[in-house]
Amino acid sequence: MSEPNQQGILLESGTNELEILVFTLGEQRYGVNVAKVREVIEPVELTKLPESPEAMDGVFQLRNIVTPLINLSRCLHLSGGDDGECKTIIMEFNDVRVGFSVTTVEQIYRVSWKNVTAVPAVDGVQDAPVTSVAHINDHMVLMLDFEQIVFEIGGVDLFEESASRIEKNFERGDQRILLAEDSAVMRKLIQSNVVKSGYTNLVVCTDGQEAWEALEQDVATNGTPTFSLVITDIEMPRMDGLFLTKRLKEHAAMKDLPVIIFSSLVSVDNEKKCKAVGASAQITKPQLAELVELIDRLIIESDVPAAIAV
Repeated sequence: MSEPNQQGILLESGTNELEILVFTLGEQRYGVNVAKVREVIEPVELTKLPESPEAMDGVFQLRNIVTPLINLSRCLHLSGGDDGECKTIIMEFNDVRVGFSVTTVEQIYRVSWKNVTAVPAVDGVQDAPVTSVAHINDHMVLMLDFEQIVFEIGGVDLFEESASRIEKNFERGDQRILLAEDSAVMRKLIQSNVVKSGYTNLVVCTDGQEAWEALEQDVATNGTPTFSLVITDIEMPRMDGLFLTKRLKEHAAMKDLPVIIFSSLVSVDNEKKCKAVGASAQITKPQLAELVELIDRLIIESDVPAAIAV
């Protein structure tokens, strides 16, 4: 198929659902959020690049766009998994366009985030590029962390010093911030940048459900939120960031709490969804340097009614 047929299955904002494109590497089934997928094509002629990473087969040109092709089986160290690969999935996220070679492409499934569970926290597993497990028709589908895969292959260094030009009337260390992010790599990157900037009072959650429970418990204990701001990813097991934001904005005690949606999925369509659920701002994951200034601004202007696009 040239493009995933999304007509009629596009999601409304805050439904806590997603569409998963299921594909295979050998006999194992894997999944990717359809929001990342641009199209699926047959293999095309490649141009090899000198001194390129082992997992990169080369680059190809499609409609005047030169795109790198990553051999996903080789990248995941699957023995013999790249034999007979016959499809290329072109994805776009974090302002990057990448092709991934796979064995077969199955179809698109709509599932609730409640049917997506976290990867067990055991030694040797937490560093694997898998964010969660989707349960589809009594089968387990591994959801790959494509951001981590691309970062590691490209050697991207996102531990950059964050700066802010905002004149603030508060101490960053006094502000309590909640971060909801399921990717271990992105949690580490965001936490490092935010804490280095002085926002040391950071509560970290691994999915939207955990974040919601922390927010509810905070209000139940204190009568009013003690958090100054929430940073959330969109794609997360059990509860996604859009549904988390929607519930937060519908809660009488939490509705004025600023929310930054920090995701690889911030596109024009997703920006509309973020605004629809009441997010204060949307920012893409590579923009770590701008994150601290945005936090400063939203804490100062916590009553800003309209979303800030960055």
